[in-house]
Amino acid sequence: MSKPFKDDRTPAEKSGATARIVGSLKHEGYVPNAEDEAIHQQALRGEITSEEATAIFRERGLKREQKALTRILKP
Repeated sequence: MSKPFKDDRTPAEKSGATARIVGSLKHEGYVPNAEDEAIHQQALRGEITSEEATAIFRERGLKREQKALTRILKP
């Protein structure tokens, strides 16, 4: 079994990476809300993995997309 990747970046480097990611998301139209921010904070605290957080956001995105498609396709 392989060991998980050890993140040896400093807290400042981690914070900078997070700020760049959020800036990129905002540029793409992401609007932060309290619920999404709570998931980000859980990931930062290590309560959930980044893969779990990504899966949560992906699932929410698919649900929003499905709702939008049903609204468009309704006669």
